[in-house]
Amino acid sequence: MKRAIIVGIDHYPEGQSLGGCVADATALEKLLSANADDSPNWRTQLITGAEGSPEVTRDGLRHALTKLFANARDTDLLFFFAGHGAQTPWGADLVTQDATDHTLGVSMNDLITLANDSPARSVTLILDCCFSGDLGNTPGQQAAAVSENFRLNKSILRENVTIMAASRGIEASQEVEGHGAFTRVLLDGLEGGAADHLGKVTALSLYGFISPAFDAWQQRPVFKANLTEPVVLRIGPPWLDATMLRKLPAHFPEADSRVRLSPEHEGEGRPLPPGTPGTPKQQQFDYFGRLRNANLVTTDGKRDHYWVAMESGEVYLTPMGRYFWKLAKRKVL
Repeated sequence: MKRAIIVGIDHYPEGQSLGGCVADATALEKLLSANADDSPNWRTQLITGAEGSPEVTRDGLRHALTKLFANARDTDLLFFFAGHGAQTPWGADLVTQDATDHTLGVSMNDLITLANDSPARSVTLILDCCFSGDLGNTPGQQAAAVSENFRLNKSILRENVTIMAASRGIEASQEVEGHGAFTRVLLDGLEGGAADHLGKVTALSLYGFISPAFDAWQQRPVFKANLTEPVVLRIGPPWLDATMLRKLPAHFPEADSRVRLSPEHEGEGRPLPPGTPGTPKQQQFDYFGRLRNANLVTTDGKRDHYWVAMESGEVYLTPMGRYFWKLAKRKVL
């Protein structure tokens, strides 16, 4: 029960067109519609305003949003917009292709009203446009924030609404190399850069991945949320299979246990021929090696496991390893 509308608009009146928004939306729709293992993910609707395509109008975008938020109980909703954003005395707007001087498109205030009033299980709003960080700010304060360059806005979000924006409400958003600068990094995160050990990518992990990519001289991505349970946006390639994590208590009796290796853990006949599992101790040695590669197991001095085994040293869980040990012990993995 996950549905998403993904909008990208490149073609605007002469001199105002953009170059990466349709590419952003198209690439994002492909990533969100399926997980890394090709299992179905979000049920997506792609709306693009490329030259030669039907116009994305204010009426059409409002109609699409009405359908997205209709009958949404027990459903996860996602909306993405890449295109022009503009500030007005009433707050920022998502600019549609039929914009006029006084009716630019869909108001960000209207968008957050839909999200806050929706019975949906969760709502994720992602904007890559100028002034996108204005989304969610308290109505009536935006004009003063822009005129005074005042950045400490207040936001009101109902439970399980998340906003990710490419820039503050007073900033422009840039394009680089055929994509929005923000969305280019977001796509890398969804492909796996922001995935946890099980491959899960959430808005929280995405923002943690995106934020360091922008320095003090660039636009500042914005994250706003009121969460009780982060939504998994996509499952990318996992670092480890969950079945391996469930075995942690079988190898480490306690979270802080230290397991002594011996030369028998390395054993004879390395590398083992294909299809040869090796002895139980060799299998445990290989298991510890995979945990080490995922930063779940370590040794004193971070020494190579081969020399630890040769000298009968010990391996033990890292803080992240202890975290997964506790989840496995509670049988919630």
